Amino acid sequence: PEHISEQLISKGIVPLCGLEEAMSAIAALSLIAKPSSSLPIHLPITVQHPMALSEFEAKKILAKCGVRIPRSSEVNGSIDAVSAAEQIGFPVVLKGVGIAHKTEAGAVALNLTSIDAVKCAADLMPSKQMLVEEMVTRHVAELLIGVVQDPAHGYILTLAAGGALTELLQDRVSLVLPVMPSQIEDALGELRISKLLSGYRGGVACNTQAIIDAVMAVQDYVISNPVEEVEINPLLCGEDFAIAADALIRCGEKHDR
Repeated sequence: PEHISEQLISKGIVPLCGLEEAMSAIAALSLIAKPSSSLPIHLPITVQHPMALSEFEAKKILAKCGVRIPRSSEVNGSIDAVSAAEQIGFPVVLKGVGIAHKTEAGAVALNLTSIDAVKCAADLMPSKQMLVEEMVTRHVAELLIGVVQDPAHGYILTLAAGGALTELLQDRVSLVLPVMPSQIEDALGELRISKLLSGYRGGVACNTQAIIDAVMAVQDYVISNPVEEVEINPLLCGEDFAIAADALIRCGEKHDR
């Protein structure tokens, strides 16, 4: 019960709330306690007055940490959108800026292959502020990488089937940060879509190392900054890449952008 947990916390005792969460916390502690372990002991940085960064800002920050992102440009109006698309190269994606639930709001246009297509999509966008992006093709699977700060356990990493079907599939694994690459690889193997990642029925397999590198880059960012939440959804995974097609960051005021 919450009042019991509060009493324990006041006495310096950490309550383990939930069997799965408790076992994850104990497993993480056992790894940290091993002399041979390279995992640091990490306490989350307190987040004061959290704010959500734009998708463009979030991706730029994650790119500096090693996450691969599509070529992109923020624009204002259809003329600038066309110019940016020509510089990036077709096909492109067009997204409205500052709009929640973009798909439902009609603020996403995919696979635009010509100037006329970009201009038409831009004219129909519910926002003049837009993001023009390289259209990533040849991806085999979509993943979600999420990290949230939990009051009881610190940072919780979630790896899940991503994209539009995230809520429907409910295919996910959670770990307590920090993690090692081997733990990420094991967690990916626990997902129901792991067969797709490894090459379903003789199909193309995803680059596991690229996925692990993306997760480790997110971890490096999170443990060095006052972060409340980070989410990449989807991470587009292919034979030789793992690219963040969309990203969210909620961080504290002291964050250096």
